[in-house]
Amino acid sequence: MLEVQGYYDGNTVQLLEPAPKTKQNVIVTFIDDDSEFDDLPVGILSKYADPAKRELEEGAFERAMVDKHGNG
Repeated sequence: MLEVQGYYDGNTVQLLEPAPKTKQNVIVTFIDDDSEFDDLPVGILSKYADPAKRELEEGAFERAMVDKHGNG
């Protein structure tokens, strides 16, 4: 049995250590005291996030479709 640390972000389990590359059964145990995980990033790519661009994300898909296909 292999133990890998991680955290649950509300939607998915984020691993903090490498995991085996093969499919395996897992057991997820929720620890009552999650204070040690309070300062963890939200996602694996969060270190590349630019908070100044966050407002641009709202409606980005819709704008891209209008740019590509016109205002139908």
